Parts: sequence; structure tokens; C-alpha cells
Amino acid sequence: MDSYGHVNNCEIVRIIEEARMRWLMSSGVFDGETAVVAAHDIGYLRPLQYSLEPVPVEVWTSNVRRSSFEFNFQLLDASRRVSVKAVSRMVMFDLTTQESYRIGPEFRAYLEEFSGERL
Repeated sequence: MDSYGHVNNCEIVRIIEEARMRWLMSSGVFDGETAVVAAHDIGYLRPLQYSLEPVPVEVWTSNVRRSSFEFNFQLLDASRRVSVKAVSRMVMFDLTTQESYRIGPEFRAYLEEFSGERL
């Protein structure tokens, strides 16, 4: 929370990261894969007021390409209105070679199953 009583922009990025990691880990097909954030695009539509309740986050994918894809996020306030819209561009990345690599068929199928329109 910041001095205005709402969730600070740095905390918004943490919420997005947590939602992204929960989504990836729940997939069951991400083990052994590495995707890094290439870019964030975040739009703050209205202040997200601080609450003891977890922030509801809607997550889906878009623009699944050879070695990259996008996560789309909508953070909802207590009235279920969209407060924040965000897109994170992800790139599959080999930590040993330090190069991008193709999305595998199983993970690609999972990404495409949850693919929708980009925000």
C-alpha cells in the first residue's frame, strides 16, 4: 500500500508475477521449461484500493509464436471492476546457452488452449 491508500505500482508487478507463476506451475507441462519476461505493458485504469482479501486476477495467453507468447492480466477491485490491464511478453530462454528456443508442442498446445484476444 502507498500513502494514497491504494496498491502501489511496484506491488502490481508482484501480483502479476505471482499470477503468472501460479498459472505456469498449475499447467503441469511447464516443468523444465524457462520463460523470461521480455516486456511489460501496464495500464492503470483506476486505483486498486488496499484490502486484506486477495486481488482477483484474470489470466490468459495471446500471440503464441515460435519462441514467445504473451500473458494478459486483468486485476479486479472489490466490485469486480477492472482496475489494471497488463500484458507481459515472454520468451522461452535456455539458461545455459543464453539463447531463445522454440516452444515445445505440449506447452504450445496448452498456451493455445487458453489463448484469447490481446488487451
